Amino acid sequence: MGCYHFHLTQLSRGHGQSAIASAAYRSGEKLYSSYYGEVNDYTRKGGVILSEIHLPDHAPERFKDRETLWNELEWEESNKKAQLAHSFDIAFMNEFSMEENIELARRFVREQLVSRGMIVDLAIHDPKRLDDKEPNPHMHIMVPIRPLKEDGTWDVKQKKIPILKEDGTPVLNKNGKPKMKAVPVNDWSSKETLTELRKAWANLCNELYEEKGLPQRVDWRSYEELGVNQIPTVHEGPSVRAMEAKGMETALGSLNRMIRKFNQMLQDAKELLWKAMFQEGQLQEKMMLTKKPTIAEYLMEYYEQRNEVAETFAYGTQKAKTTNLKEFTTTISFLQQEHIDTPDELTARMQTLEKLIREKKKGIEDKAATLSLAKEGIRAWDEYQKMQPIYDELNQKKWFKEKYKEEHKSELNRYYRARRVLQENRNDDGKVPVHKWEYDKSVLPGEIAALKEEKDALFRELKTYQKIQKNIETVLDDKNENSVLEALEKKQVEVKQREVEKPRKRNRGMEL
Repeated sequence: MGCYHFHLTQLSRGHGQSAIASAAYRSGEKLYSSYYGEVNDYTRKGGVILSEIHLPDHAPERFKDRETLWNELEWEESNKKAQLAHSFDIAFMNEFSMEENIELARRFVREQLVSRGMIVDLAIHDPKRLDDKEPNPHMHIMVPIRPLKEDGTWDVKQKKIPILKEDGTPVLNKNGKPKMKAVPVNDWSSKETLTELRKAWANLCNELYEEKGLPQRVDWRSYEELGVNQIPTVHEGPSVRAMEAKGMETALGSLNRMIRKFNQMLQDAKELLWKAMFQEGQLQEKMMLTKKPTIAEYLMEYYEQRNEVAETFAYGTQKAKTTNLKEFTTTISFLQQEHIDTPDELTARMQTLEKLIREKKKGIEDKAATLSLAKEGIRAWDEYQKMQPIYDELNQKKWFKEKYKEEHKSELNRYYRARRVLQENRNDDGKVPVHKWEYDKSVLPGEIAALKEEKDALFRELKTYQKIQKNIETVLDDKNENSVLEALEKKQVEVKQREVEKPRKRNRGMEL
């Protein structure tokens, strides 16, 4: 069986990643990022044997320059959490020569990626091989997520379409306008496309295996899809392997050791698992035939215990019994209204409420974050408008420009900060969503307050159920305690009987 590793991730600003820095690392080059104003120098990185850019027919020739390509993309993506590029990590086959692997890589890029209109930045690595370790040749592919139009300019990543009912008519919002949803303009990020790409790479490799008369084959499917009851190990990479070879434990190495150990445990425990499942099935069958006490029976026992306690005090006995009766009646009426009869149903309802409370909390947090963004955006917009004349005057000056800049350094810095915030939060059409921010600022506080009220109501209901559950647990704890006391008393009786019997046996022996 050949080694198949085909991994896809997305490079994202939200994860602190930079497209130009990633491209520099993969190509082993020195690239300047005009977006961040920094140099990324990986010219001393070893193991890079090839790096090249493949363009579709409609892409401009200037994108053959790696620095130009990724800088343009960085500036086109204005959102501070924007997804920038697809990043493929694909292992080569050690049974093939490097020339054969390179030809397979170029063919895959040409037939599967460029043919779909993608710009491809390809880099091939052959890191230094460690003693007694398998070689690890592989390729890295970076593809901009944002597509190009036919005229060679950048296109949008998503478009808005109306949400339709079953009869094909649009769903309307409270203002009578159609509700919209964002959908990708292409299928590059779909699960189906990834499956096609994984399958295509496996087919290319298997074709060459067959052509060379080799018995090895690769399969693009996961263990789960193949029906193999195992957890796949994680790709370690050359750095991790080098550290492990030197006796240094790494997180990935430890994870893979744990996975292999767990897979062995799964194999060894298979028969035990089936036996346990059979025994569990028998136990469930017995439990189904056994009548479980209802909540009403537990609560009746609980309040009877409270009445017994009340009887130990002469004063206020009847008043306490009356209070207990009212609580019992109110609780049972509430449970009947909610259709809860057994402890299992009570637990299920509490779990549902806890889930709803978590959802409300998440909704409050999300809306609070959106409100915070709106306030920040409005502040930036106001600052931008206020400082714009100073910036314009600076650009119009022909003399004493540096002096003016120094005199208005604080105002200009405020302008630049505000402009950066606005650039990072523009819509896909490049416009600043001031009206949306103002709408969010006026509407979201009310929505957050409503969600808090709903959460508090759910929490009060949950507290009621928790009190009932606590009363039931008190009854069960008392029963367990009584069972333990009974067992101890029985044990003490047995010990005393043995102590009484021992002298009798000795006496009979002495008589003989």
